[in-house]
Order: sequence, then structure tokens, then C-alpha cells
Amino acid sequence: MVTALLLSSVWIQPPAAGGTSNVDRIIAVVNGEIITSSDLQSAAAQSRLGLLTLSPEGMTSQRPSSEQEILEQLINQRLQLQIARKRGITVGPEEIEKAVADVKLKNGITTDSALQRALQEERTDLGQYKNGLKDQIMIVKLVNREVKSGVVLSDVEIRSYYADHSNQFLTPMQYRLHQIYIPLSQPDPAQTAEQTARDVEEQLKNGADFQALVKRYSSGPEVKDNGDLGAVRADKMIPEIRQAIESLKPGEFSSPDKTPSAVHIFRLDEIQPPKPRAFEEVKTEIQERLFQEQSAELYEKWLKDLRTTAQVEIKYPQ
Repeated sequence: MVTALLLSSVWIQPPAAGGTSNVDRIIAVVNGEIITSSDLQSAAAQSRLGLLTLSPEGMTSQRPSSEQEILEQLINQRLQLQIARKRGITVGPEEIEKAVADVKLKNGITTDSALQRALQEERTDLGQYKNGLKDQIMIVKLVNREVKSGVVLSDVEIRSYYADHSNQFLTPMQYRLHQIYIPLSQPDPAQTAEQTARDVEEQLKNGADFQALVKRYSSGPEVKDNGDLGAVRADKMIPEIRQAIESLKPGEFSSPDKTPSAVHIFRLDEIQPPKPRAFEEVKTEIQERLFQEQSAELYEKWLKDLRTTAQVEIKYPQ
């Protein structure tokens, strides 16, 4: 899995009262730059909150489950930030604020104060969190420049993927339907509509013409088309309707099916099974999928090369 980008901020505690020094324990040194125990605690806290959501677009990220995994990711982050600074990559205030807004939206947090409370519960604050977001944005920009710019896809490669994975690019199953729509009307909606639907069902069982009953009993907007709903995608149906028709054969009609607005009786006219979508229709989707896969592979190799050439000393655990 691609390494998730974690937040950290080097922080050394000031001298404690009485003049004694209370300094964070150094747990790793990355090309001469230290990672302290408070860095690890800060990253672990934000990981627990589920707020570490920013990663290079199109790459897989996962939440670390142990302090050792968090430390590994902090080391990887430092290596990337060191290169980003050498490349002169910067992040503006508006980019940070947009990232904060995105994080709040993804996590259902509506206000800054709610975000601050969540962070305070984990003994961190909004300022530290924004600093971490700044670091992540720098890394995203770096990865875009150093890694993703190297991904080149040919038309031959895209077509080959389509040929090998055509079963993944299918149209959804569709049902051609007619319906009799009996609305739940006042004063006694359920009883009145359901009784009418049972009467209609009985007439259908006795051989009555479906479309004639549409004209007599149905109130849906498709009455003008003799109850014709056209081709309805299976994945767009509400569960009650799909359950009512999925056991039918063409030409059969359903038992009365109640939804919040009406009682329905459906006639299944045709089942249109899934079929391959045209290449041009899915070409962009394939490009995006291949781009993500190749970006992830290149990122893993690039990060591994960084670790190989870096001077990393891990002092944790003792």
C-alpha cells in the first residue's frame, strides 16, 4: 500500500519552571533533522481522529495502526519535505484554508470550533493541524512534479486494458416496464389504494388487458404512454420496486407493491442484460485507473530510493 502522508511538527518543550530543561525525547534523525516524541504523539492523535485524509491524488493511502508505522511514515514525510524545500516548493494561505475546508467536509465537521474541540481532545490544536496540512500539500506538489509527471499512457496500452478487462465495463441491467400507479390519497390512503390494487390484480389474473386497466385506474404521469416506464436501470431502482420485479419473467405482472407514495403493479416487458460499453465511452475512465495504478507504483519505487540514499537513524523504541 502507498504510504499515507502524515502530519508532524518538530517541537521542543521550553525549560520547565525552576530552570530545569524538559526536552522531547529524540526518536529518529533523518538526514540530520530530528523527529521527537511529541511529533509522534501529534501524528498519532490526528490519525485517531481520522483527519489524515490528504494524500497525492490518485494514490492509495491507509491509516497507520501502530506507533512504529506512524514513525515510519513520519520519516518518509521528512525525506519528502526536505526535497520539497530544496525544490523551492511553497504553499499559500489560501491553499491551507481550502484543505481545512475539504477535511471538515469529508469528516462532517461544520465549524472551526468543532474541529478545534476535536483536536483539543487529542491534545493538539488548529495551528499545529494547519502546519501539518501545509506539509502535506508541499508533498502532494512534490509528488506531482517528481513522480506523476513521469506517467505516460499510450492509446495501445489503454485499448489493451479495455480488451483484457471488458467485463468490468458493462452497462447495467435494465428492465422495460409498464405500471399501474395507484396513489395513496385521502381520507384513508393505505386501505383505499391497497383495496383498489387487489381489485386490479384480480382482474389481471382473470385476463383483463393491462393497458386498459392503466387507463382506468392509474394516475401516474406515464398514463399518457399507457403506463410505459421505458427501460429502467436496475441500479437506479428503489429496493421495493426491484424486489417486486426481479423474479418476474417477460409478460408477467407483479403483486401490488406499496411504496411511500403509492401502490404499484408492474408488468415486465423485457430484460436487457448487461453488455460491454463502447471503448470511447470508457476511455477516460480507463486512463484515470491506469494513471492511478502507475502513479502508485512509481511513488513506491521513488520513496524506496529516497530511503536507500538517506541517512536515517532510529532511536525508538529504546
